[in-house]
Amino acid sequence: MEELSIIAETNEKEVLQKLRAQLDAGQKAAGHVEQMLAESRNLLLAYSRKTVNIHYENLSDMIVEAAKSSEVLTEKMRRLVLEMTLDKRKYERYKSDVVLIHGIKLKYQDEILCISLPVLIPHRKAEYTDYIYRPLYTAFQHWCMQQAENNQVIPEYKNCTVCFFHLYDKNLPLYRVRDHDNMEEKHVLDVIANFFLTSDSGYYTSTYHETRMEEKDRTVIYLIPAEVFPSWLQEKREQTISNFL
Repeated sequence: MEELSIIAETNEKEVLQKLRAQLDAGQKAAGHVEQMLAESRNLLLAYSRKTVNIHYENLSDMIVEAAKSSEVLTEKMRRLVLEMTLDKRKYERYKSDVVLIHGIKLKYQDEILCISLPVLIPHRKAEYTDYIYRPLYTAFQHWCMQQAENNQVIPEYKNCTVCFFHLYDKNLPLYRVRDHDNMEEKHVLDVIANFFLTSDSGYYTSTYHETRMEEKDRTVIYLIPAEVFPSWLQEKREQTISNFL
C-alpha cells in the first residue's frame, strides 16, 4: 500500500510539473503576442504619420506574424483545456463556445448548404492554416450533432459543386486580392468532405471561385447539387452576397 501511495504521489507530481511547464510556455507565448502587437501599433503610428518610408505591406506582415503567434497561444490553451477539463459536459460547452467565438455559421435550405466564415481563406503557401481548419471542423461537428438531436437533415452530396465566394473589404488596398489558384482550397475541402461529401474526387466534386468587394473580409462557401448549379449561379449573380446568406 505504501508503494502504491508513493507511485500515486510521484505521478501527481509529474502531472503538476507538466501542467506548470505548459502554463509557462503559454505565458511566454502570450508575452510574445503582446510584444508583436505593441510593435504593430508603433508601425501603424509611423505609417499614419508618414514619419518614415513604410509601406502598408510591412504593417500587414507584422499583423500576420502577431496573429500566427496568437494562434500558437490558442493551440496551447486548447490543449490545456482538453487535459484539465474532466467534466465532459463542460468540454462540450467549451467547443460550442469556440464555434460562436469564431463566428462560423451554417445554413441548410432547399438542398443547398451555406457556410459563412468571418475570414479569408489563407494563401496556399501559408505556413499556418490550423486557425481556419480546426474551428471549421469543430463547427461542422457541432452543427451535425445539433441537426441529429433535432431530427433534421445532415446533407451528403454525391455530385456536387463547391462554390467559394471570396469577399474583400472594399476600403482596403486592391492588391490584397489574390488569384484564385493561390487560395488554400485543399484543407477547407478536406474538412468539408469529412462531413458532407461522398468523395472530393474530381469525378464527383467540382469547385467554383468568385471574388467580390464588400464591406468586410469573409468567405462564403456553398455546397450545391451539380445539376442545380448553373441556374443557381445565374440567379445569384444578380444579387449581393448579403441578400442570399
